[in-house]
Formats: sequence, structure tokens, C-alpha cells
Amino acid sequence: MRYFLIFTLLISVLYGKKDFYYSFIDDKKSQIDQANKDKIILGNSRLKAIDQLVKDGDIEKALEEIISFRSSNKIEVLKSAIELMYSEILYKSDTKKNMLQGAKVLENALNKSIISESDVLEATLLLVKLQVKTNKYKEAKFNAESIKNIYKDPLSLAYGRMAEAHIETQAKRYKNAINILLDILRTTKDLKIATVVADELYDVYLLNKEDKKAYELATKVLERNIDYYANDSYLALKKVDKLLDAKMPELAIKILNKLLENSSDKDSIATFKFKLANAYMSIFTTSLTHILKAKEIYKELINGEENPYINVSKMALDEIFLRENRITPNAFVSKYKKSDVVREKAMVQEILNFASKNDFKSIEKYKKVYKEISPSVAYRFGYEDIESLLALLDTKMIKYYLSSDNCKEINNVLQTLDAVSVKKIINESNESMGVLTCMYEAPQKTTFENVNEALKDSKNGMAYLTLERIAFGLKDYDRAMELSSKIDGMGSDAIKSAEFLDRFVLYGAMNNSFGMDKFFTYASKNKKYIVQNKNNPQIIDFYYQYYLYLLGKKEDKEAVNILKNLYNTQKSMKAFVYSPYVEQQMAYEAKLDDNYDGALRFLDEALKNPRRIKPNDLVKIYFEKGQLYKIKKQKNRYEEMIEKCKSVEKADSKYKEMCTKL
Repeated sequence: MRYFLIFTLLISVLYGKKDFYYSFIDDKKSQIDQANKDKIILGNSRLKAIDQLVKDGDIEKALEEIISFRSSNKIEVLKSAIELMYSEILYKSDTKKNMLQGAKVLENALNKSIISESDVLEATLLLVKLQVKTNKYKEAKFNAESIKNIYKDPLSLAYGRMAEAHIETQAKRYKNAINILLDILRTTKDLKIATVVADELYDVYLLNKEDKKAYELATKVLERNIDYYANDSYLALKKVDKLLDAKMPELAIKILNKLLENSSDKDSIATFKFKLANAYMSIFTTSLTHILKAKEIYKELINGEENPYINVSKMALDEIFLRENRITPNAFVSKYKKSDVVREKAMVQEILNFASKNDFKSIEKYKKVYKEISPSVAYRFGYEDIESLLALLDTKMIKYYLSSDNCKEINNVLQTLDAVSVKKIINESNESMGVLTCMYEAPQKTTFENVNEALKDSKNGMAYLTLERIAFGLKDYDRAMELSSKIDGMGSDAIKSAEFLDRFVLYGAMNNSFGMDKFFTYASKNKKYIVQNKNNPQIIDFYYQYYLYLLGKKEDKEAVNILKNLYNTQKSMKAFVYSPYVEQQMAYEAKLDDNYDGALRFLDEALKNPRRIKPNDLVKIYFEKGQLYKIKKQKNRYEEMIEKCKSVEKADSKYKEMCTKL
């Protein structure tokens, strides 16, 4: 068949029959009589009427009409146009059975030279499409190459290459198809070809997951040649459906508005209006502006002339009333009890109603049921899927609870979420510190794990510091150390300073002498952090431990400075945590400087400040005061202190023994 078809193409080009359809001259070059002329004109009118049915999208009726005309036609010169139209309608019917029939009819017509010279190129291109659709790739490729080999004019070559691209697309070699089609676009100057090629390229872009390029291309085509679609309802509605399937309703709306401008057929107008209203409803936004446009169109369909869209428009209008809160979700469901889609739409609106009242407990109560809502219904309301909506409301809920200082509810919510959800909430709410502050009040292991995972890549030093404090509260010291190391690696002096005493407490809790020595080495190298934390109550513990560390390292001079800081800080904060030890050590340092009065003053403070001074501390203070009075040759004072020392009960120390012997 291949060789015969190529031969047919050559003969048609070189010795093609006269186009009787236009010349009204028969194959003997004689003028056709008037009766036959009238039949041809009548047949031509019938073909145009069938073609209009196709353009109006009524393929079923068009197929019925062409079959009838084909079986009754006796006019030779109309056969080519009839066979071509019959095959095209079979192709557009989009069923495999009809496409197999179309390919068979067209092959036969070409082989028997039924197709006229002027129709051969169009017929061959259609045959390629039919063969591709029926998986006859070898035959399709052969015929596509035949077009390129026979026709050398730019227009025909473009059509031949388009056929090749179509084959590549069906074989899922999308990159090859894209390259062919782009090359045609770069070289053609014909607007119609450019539009047809762009239409094909749009489909391939979508198949190749290049939606952005598809959208940009479709936008340009509509800007330059929207009439290509507006003058053919079949093509237009096919394109509209493709645009809506690809979630590009804005472009579909442009075509539909243009169709409405051009159409006068009431049935077509009803179809265009219904599709236009649906396109407005499918715009991806939470705004109600677009559905208000749809609302007016649905009303026109309901209140206008009889059309097949009245009942479905009433349902769509009720959906709009639902979203406007003019009817309740329960009322909507009751009206359409058998529809699962209606039930899901009602549930989405119910969620939004709860959220508008900050009734997050109700959302949480029914969340398991809500999660069954399909992505398509959620998308209709302006959300990618129901999980996206619920996550958005989790964020709103966190903000609401934070604004009302309701940390208890925040912690309850956080315990129900996974790390991904927590991360989304924190990132979208910009409330990481508020959430962490609530967690710090009532730390929970699971919540901490999720939040820590969510913030693992954060650049927020204060977030790490709060997490470290939470980990410490959970006694997860290893995790706290990891977070401390993250802070150390951030290079922020402000954060390091804020974390300085937390690190000290952490090392202390780990009860690791090596670790504490490591910390004090760090402190010695970063004395500015000590100064910057002088007003933090925890500095008292640090001074005490650091003083002992310095004494152990024989760094007596620095130790005395820290002792003085400890003494002054306790006094200024009225927090005598380490009294009377601090005052005794201060007295000892004063005595070394021969400042006996100062030493006595410190020891007096030692007796005054502690709430519950221990017996052993008491006898030591009395003994040391007695020794100072002895040095000052104040005998009576000396004897008074020794007697007081002897009278202390429950004391058991060397100082009590010494007092007793005096």
C-alpha cells in the first residue's frame, strides 16, 4: 500500500485532475450542464452545513448527516470532499472504532484517486493523525516523510514536519516533538500554521510537565490569533477543555467570551455561557469575586430560554449561596442528599465557618472526617488540597492562641502534629519564638522533637537558645549540648552572650568535671560574656563555681576579683546564696591585707545575712572574730566571742574544739 500511496501522491501532483468542484468542467473539458451544476451547488451547501455542525461541536449530528450524504451522493466531483469530511468527523468523534474506520476510508480514497489533487495534502495529514491514534506508527511515519519528499513549498513542508512531531508526541518522545515544532515556529510566516503548530506545542509542553511554558505559549496565541478558535466552536471548546484541565481558566475565559461575541445560535450560546460560568468557578483563588461573575451567568441560564443546563446551574447557584453564607452547609447537603461532591463542598464551607469564629476545637474534633475531602473540591475553594487548608488554619489557630496567651491550647495542638506540619506553621506564621516560649512553659518530649526537627536549618539563634532551654528542662542534655554547639557556630556575640549562663548550668547538670573545666576555659577566654551577664541572677552560681575553679588553678589574683564580684552581686540582688562562705572568704582576704576592721565587718555581715546559719559556720565565725579581737588587743571582745563559740549547740568541728580548750 505504501508504494501505491506515494505513486498516487506523485500522479496527483503532476497530472492532477481538474477541480470540477470549482470549474464545473468534466474530465473531457466539457462544460457541465445546468442540472448537474445545481446538484453540485446543493451538495456543496450540504457539506457546508455539515462542516458548520462540526464547528459548532455537534459531532454526533455531523456524523449522522455525512453518512447519509455519502451513501446517497452520485456526483463524482463531490466524492473527494465527502470522503475527506467523513474521515475528519470520524477522527473528531474520538473513539478508536471510528478512527480505524476513518483510516480505512481515507487510505482507500487515496489509493483509488478519489481524493482530488487539492485535497491530497490535507488528506495525507489527516491519515497520519488517524494512523497515530490507532497505533500504526510505521505507516504514519512513512506518510509523514512522503509529504516532505513530494511537497517542497514551505507550507507543505511545515505540515509534513508537524506530522512527524505528532508521531514523536504519541511515542512519548516529547523533547524531539518540541524541537520540531519550535523549529517550524521559527521559520514559518503563515499565521494559521503558527497557530496550529503552537496549539500542538501547547499539548506537548503539558505532556512534558512544562506547564509554565504551555501557559506562556497559549497566552501569546490568544493575543495574536484568537479568531482561530472563535470561528470554530469545535476547536474552541476542545481548547477550552484542555485549558481547564491544565488549570488555566483565565485563558479559557478569553476564548469563551470571544465565542459569545461571535455566536448567534441560542443552543451554542447556552453552552458557551455554561462553560464560561464553570471557568469562573474553577479560578484558583479564595476570593469570591470570580464566583459572583459566575453567579450572574447561572442566573441567566436558569431564567432564560429552555436549555439543558438549568438544573445543574441551579445546583451551582446553591453552591455560590453556600459560599456567601446565604444557606448553611446542612441545608445544602439536605437539598442534594445523593451527591458526595455536595457533601464535601459543604464540609469545606463548614471548616471555613468554624475558622471565621476561631472555633478551632470544632475543626480539630472533625479533622479526621475533613481529611477525606478530595483535592478537586478543596481546589475549587482556592486550596491545593484539604491538607493545605487545614495547615493554613493550624497557622491561624497558633496566631490566635498566641494573641490570647493561651499556651495550653498551643501545646495541645503541637502534640497532634508531625514535624512537617510544625515546620509549615512556624515558617508561615513567623511565630517561632511565640511557639517556643509556650513550649518552654510546659515542655513535652514529642513536641520538642517535632519543633527541633522543623527548626534544624534555622538561622535564628534565639530559637536555638530556647530549644536548648527546653531540652534542658526535659533533661535531654545531649540534645541541649548539640544546640549549644549550633549557637557556638553561628558567630553571633549577642546570642553567645545570652546563652553563656545556660551553657554553664548545662555543664553543671551533666556533672562532668572535664566538661566544666572546658566551660571555665571558655569563660576565661570570653570575659566580656561574664560582664554582659552581671545582672542575671544565675551569675551568682557562676561566680561561686568559677571562684573555686580559679583557686584550684592557683590563679589567686583573678579568684579574688571574682570573689569580690560574687560578694557585691549577692548584696545588690539581696540573694545571699553562698553566705556565710562569701563573707568569711572576704574577711580572710581583708585579714591578709591587715584590714582587721574590714574583716570584722565582713564577719558581722556573715552573721546577719544568712537565714539559717549552720552551727559549724557559727562557731567558725565566732572563733575568727575572737582571733581578730585578740590581734587588736580587745580582751573583753575576745573573751565574749570565745564564750559564744563554746555555747553553740550541735556544732562538731575543729573550731568548736579549739574554743572549748581556750
